[in-house]
Amino acid sequence: MKKVKILCLMIFCGMTSGIIAQDFLAANELVTRRVPWLKNNIAFYKIGKAKNDSDVFSLKTKNHIIIVEASSTSAATKGLGYYLKNYCNRSMSHLGDNLSAPNKIPEVSQPVTIVSNANIRFALNYCTINYTMSFYKWKDWEHELDWMALNGVNLMLTPIGMEKVWQNTLKKVGCDDEEIKRFIAGPAFSAWWLMGNLEGWGGPISQTIIDQQYELEKKILSRIKSFGIEPVMQGFYGMVPNSLQKKNFSIIPQGTWAGGFQRPAMLSPDQNFDKVSGIFYQEIKELYGSDIHYFSGDPFHEGGKSGDIDVSLYAKKIQDQMQQFFPESTWLLQGWQKNPSDALLSKLDK
Repeated sequence: MKKVKILCLMIFCGMTSGIIAQDFLAANELVTRRVPWLKNNIAFYKIGKAKNDSDVFSLKTKNHIIIVEASSTSAATKGLGYYLKNYCNRSMSHLGDNLSAPNKIPEVSQPVTIVSNANIRFALNYCTINYTMSFYKWKDWEHELDWMALNGVNLMLTPIGMEKVWQNTLKKVGCDDEEIKRFIAGPAFSAWWLMGNLEGWGGPISQTIIDQQYELEKKILSRIKSFGIEPVMQGFYGMVPNSLQKKNFSIIPQGTWAGGFQRPAMLSPDQNFDKVSGIFYQEIKELYGSDIHYFSGDPFHEGGKSGDIDVSLYAKKIQDQMQQFFPESTWLLQGWQKNPSDALLSKLDK
């Protein structure tokens, strides 16, 4: 059966996750980090998936030990979250945590089994990254990721650290430091930069921030993979600096966005598209590894100009390049306003 290589999700929404280890080390580490009072009274064990191939967890008490049986690490940490909420009246949230030790560790009087109603449990969108997380340090992200694990997330947008990918890519196509920093947006505007809405706004960005975001993304990827959460990395969808036109690259100017922000250009679908996308994906591999199965990116998001190109073939080229460097990867697109258009989707491998 043909594999699905494109995924459209609502921008506000919600794969099966890989098993990290049968003893669910990450789940035990989460207990130690957030509810150490439960450490000696809980045990995690692996079971198979439900009959419909969905994630499942079950809870029971045996010899005063809380037994969590789960089909994946994501299911195991969700089981922990379910127990804390429904039996201990404890919770972790963005507005404050209530994770103190109860007077007595509650037992599960009757075994309970929960089957997931969704194989893909997605978190975050581009705007959220900047509305909330622009200046998150590792301590903030660690809290966020623990919260996601407790709520069963298994697919997450992770566009942190793309500044270094773009810096390295543009150097290799002949851009100098000044050109690069005029293109990369400041840390509070990276979402709209990556969506192709603006370039350079809030900058010029410092090398210190570029390096900090790179190191932060490596920590994020390591932690979510331990939780069985797949990352959604930024893909190459043709966005480039307008300055590339001066280097004999054929571009499609995109005009302005939201009344005045200069949009990045779109690269014409010629041999330079293949060249730049190849460098881009090689940088992704060198900086963040090759174990990536999902990429995001929205050409002509909230406007833009396609000129005389065939949008259907342009999108197919984006996907073909993605598949060349990350075979069997899935392209994730935002369902937002008129995005993605029927024309853009028409020739893609669904």
